[in-house]
Amino acid sequence: MKSDKENQLSGRMIRSHILGTLVVSLALGVTAGTAGAVAAPALSITPGPYHDGQRINVSVGSNHYFKPYSRINIIECSDPAGKAQNLPISILACDGNTIQGNTILVQRDGSFSERGYQVYALPNASELGESTDARPICNGKQACVLYIGQNQEKFSAPKVWSPPFRIAKSGR
Repeated sequence: MKSDKENQLSGRMIRSHILGTLVVSLALGVTAGTAGAVAAPALSITPGPYHDGQRINVSVGSNHYFKPYSRINIIECSDPAGKAQNLPISILACDGNTIQGNTILVQRDGSFSERGYQVYALPNASELGESTDARPICNGKQACVLYIGQNQEKFSAPKVWSPPFRIAKSGR
């Protein structure tokens, strides 16, 4: 027969084991839920080719990826050679002057849309007041993408990228 001390020690060990198992299970559940278990939603965008100053439409349907009622920003970014491995990793590869003018809010179901987002050949002296040696470069030779996401200052926040595109000179 076990003594009271042995019973107390045995009870503490069992509680510790149960608590430890619970903590590990919760941690794994939270990690799995936030570590990308939800796939990025499909993006719908006006098909190119694009020209300088063109207005395009951007939308994302119902999803569980974007936080409802959060704000979405769209910004033009460089994507050298139009390859996934060259996608921007920070805001430094994007042109803050190209952010949309109005607020885009994610709906309760995760969807949102922007009608009339204006794309530019970059750098753009005439429309954006940029110097000709500014970065990023987006034109008929250098590919760009649109960053479409919740926080362009934090690239780990939910976002989607447009397909790479080039911008031809305007016919204006």
